[in-house]
Amino acid sequence: MKAIFNHEILNWEEVRLSPLNRGFRYGDGFFETIAIVKGSPRFLDRHINRLKNGAALLHLDVDAILNADKIKSDILALQTANKLQEDAKLKLYIWRNSEGLYTPADGNAQYLMTIEKVIFTKISLVKSAGISDKTYNYPSPTSRFKTMSAMKYVIAGIEMKERKWEEIIITDHQGFVSETLSSNLFWKKNDCYYTSPLSTGCIEGIMRSWLMNRLKQNGFMVKEKSLKPLELFNSDHIFTSNSMGIRHIQSIGEHTYEMDLVSQKIMESIS
Repeated sequence: MKAIFNHEILNWEEVRLSPLNRGFRYGDGFFETIAIVKGSPRFLDRHINRLKNGAALLHLDVDAILNADKIKSDILALQTANKLQEDAKLKLYIWRNSEGLYTPADGNAQYLMTIEKVIFTKISLVKSAGISDKTYNYPSPTSRFKTMSAMKYVIAGIEMKERKWEEIIITDHQGFVSETLSSNLFWKKNDCYYTSPLSTGCIEGIMRSWLMNRLKQNGFMVKEKSLKPLELFNSDHIFTSNSMGIRHIQSIGEHTYEMDLVSQKIMESIS
């Protein structure tokens, strides 16, 4: 496989990162996962904007990197180099390239782009899910972004594997439902759709915001709500969303749920 490292096409094994790399040493950077659907990157402008907002928070100089036309050109070049012209999953990483310890010397940045073939599905089912008791979310200035420091998700992923679940729900430090392992969480009760607020420390998902707007455009009430797991269990439908699509949760413990046909129909209309 080939990657693009600072706009240069290289084989994966040719990408050389310094031991001083701040993404590795301090998690000083961000990443995005972008769905390539029928050869085209979906929601690319939104992904770039989220990276720019994160970069502004960390005072990273990314104007030369996050030029939309250049990113599109790099994506096309990477697709061509890897002969992936249909569905794929693209990762875009940006980190600080600077000396210094916790206090960096400057805002210089580097970036890496990778791409992998996927069997793309807009909608899938999760047979079993559970509530994590090993890790919790805490709201912070960076919690809405996808940072390179993802230890809590690693811990949650290990717990999910040990308990033989297909999805795991993470709560915040106050016990309110926040998100899942790699997705935002939605639930439906009495014809109203709900999702956790950013104050629970969840990611400000690209698909989350798109789906909230599309549900409203279709005449449905959509609200952000903090709730405890016991209240979540009483929902009519529960599903997750991320850049790859949505996943309907069929059961949490002894509680079972049917697929929400409205969200399914909306996802089927996405380009």
